[in-house]
Amino acid sequence: MTMRVGIGATLTWDDQQFIIIADDYRHVTLRSLDADFTRVVDAEELVRLTNVTWHSELIESATGSAARVLDGLPEQERRIVDAWAEQLSRVKQAVDRGESAKYLFEDVRAAMSKVTSVTSLETVRRKFHRYCAEGVIGLVDARHLNRGKRDIDARIGAALSELGAKGASRSSGTTSRTLDRLRWMLEEDYGDAIDLPSERTLYRMVAAHPTARKLNGSAKSRQSAANKPSRAFGAHGSLRPGEHVQIDSTVIDVPSRLLDGRLNRAELTVIHDVSCRSILAGAVRAVATNSADLAGVLARALTPYELRPPGAREQRERVAATWAGQFMIDQERLDRYRFAQPYIFPETITTDNGKIYRSEAFRRGCERAGISLIHASHETGTDKPHVESGFDAIKDGFVQYLEGFTGGSVERRGRDEPTDRALALDQLQELLEDWIAIEWQNRPHAGLSDPMLPGRALTPNEMLRAYRRIAPELHVPFGVDEFIGFLPATTCTLQDYGINHRRRVYRSNRLPELRAAGAGGEGATRPCVIRYDPHNPLFVWVEHGDEFVPFRCLRDLLDEPMGGEIWQAAHDVDATEDATARDDAAYLADRMKRAQWVRPGKERNRAVRRAEVDRDPMHLTGVSKTIARETPPAEPDGDEVIWERGGGFSLLDDDDGVWERLT
Repeated sequence: MTMRVGIGATLTWDDQQFIIIADDYRHVTLRSLDADFTRVVDAEELVRLTNVTWHSELIESATGSAARVLDGLPEQERRIVDAWAEQLSRVKQAVDRGESAKYLFEDVRAAMSKVTSVTSLETVRRKFHRYCAEGVIGLVDARHLNRGKRDIDARIGAALSELGAKGASRSSGTTSRTLDRLRWMLEEDYGDAIDLPSERTLYRMVAAHPTARKLNGSAKSRQSAANKPSRAFGAHGSLRPGEHVQIDSTVIDVPSRLLDGRLNRAELTVIHDVSCRSILAGAVRAVATNSADLAGVLARALTPYELRPPGAREQRERVAATWAGQFMIDQERLDRYRFAQPYIFPETITTDNGKIYRSEAFRRGCERAGISLIHASHETGTDKPHVESGFDAIKDGFVQYLEGFTGGSVERRGRDEPTDRALALDQLQELLEDWIAIEWQNRPHAGLSDPMLPGRALTPNEMLRAYRRIAPELHVPFGVDEFIGFLPATTCTLQDYGINHRRRVYRSNRLPELRAAGAGGEGATRPCVIRYDPHNPLFVWVEHGDEFVPFRCLRDLLDEPMGGEIWQAAHDVDATEDATARDDAAYLADRMKRAQWVRPGKERNRAVRRAEVDRDPMHLTGVSKTIARETPPAEPDGDEVIWERGGGFSLLDDDDGVWERLT
């Protein structure tokens, strides 16, 4: 049996007794028990000498923990243990020869008093008995061995496992709550039959338990860990680009501006290739992604940038001009990265069990393109790990640099994060596609490391070129008509001026032709089906037979000189001041119209008429208007006319006459 020796082991070498007092990775220090000298020998030579006899009573098994315990002792404690082993080994040798140990304990006490301050004859006697029973390990302080601690009942560990399993989907709490529930559970199941350890021991048990320790941590992390399959994880390999593709959607931590100016968190959908880590397509939506949006993402993956419909490049140039112009970057330079983005045909797509991924529209779109669908297990993110980890990389490399980034949680969210410069949805989409083509596709990925040179990692573009050299494939991408056919559709009417869609007017030279083809004849408003790209507001396409007729958006301020500066100045206006002015103007307009309204069915008595006259000093409405419409039989003369039409007292000097008329 293979044995393992340590400090305190004895051996016989050339009829001399030695004890091991020190060792390291190369040398062993021996002290003679018969004479006062030490010997340093090579460890490898010592174990191979044929004239060396090892004393098995002090040898530990290779599975023992004495050497590990001694190696982990502090330096001062290790010296004390070595000194005890040296002194007590001599006592044991003397006892074996028949001498009495009683008279030798005093010599040991006197020698050890120079090393440690706590030494008595009783301590020497106790140490000697432990040395004889356990060897050197018996000389180690019990605090370093956790000696004296009783064995923990296995039923306590089973109860902690049950609490951890059933608390995976519950809210997080403190460790004290876990201990209270542990006591209650053990009391219900076993009554007083279990003697619980101390409070500190229970806290250590919870901290060391694999599942119970997570009950006071993040609930999201606990749920994700509980969803992991119990089996060993498999490798999601792929033999060629496009063989295994994953798609998923997630809400990103940055707001986007809607058409009406409100802010809402955007949702990102990504199609990710496993073999070369390329992102085939990415799209953002300011509201929940629907099946029509998925079809648009699939169309972007199947159609290269240069083959997309008119307006795609012009829209990208509009957005890129907001940042590229600051650094004098040529638009053609950006286009080169878009054109270099590889085209990969997705043969099989793995999705989760979301409603949009099981929709009829998405399934038919994949069938039309000849793509197979695989649905992952319920709530098992490990079935599509590449796209899940890709979201974290997109957050670190792109999302966190945008204005209005919320940090991902309440703890990491800033209080004064600016949102007035949040990007519109079209801007966010074009910046995302530029970032994918420029940074993601040209950044080395750890998952693309060379097995022979693990320190070198390839980029997605480099990995695809390597695949194409070994196994060249040719896939014909979608054209313009196929791309438009995957876009969402809606119903509009052909007006005299064109098409009104999302507060924009679109016009084409073929508008009279399409209107004349309507059922009502030429000049009639005709309902039609149009296709639109949510991220390309410059064009819509009208379905006319087997073709898609493009309609171009009318020119706006962005097409005019200094038009962009005008909109930028409009964004920089103090929104709070404008909102206050709008509210005040709305209140005044409402009061102005309210003053002209009289509730039907209410008679206008004399008091109301007098009040209306008071509010009308020019006598243009109210009672004056009513009198003007009536033709009195006879008009009085003199002061009566002044009184009736003037609405007040006359200027007569005859006060008595006035009072007579009043009474």
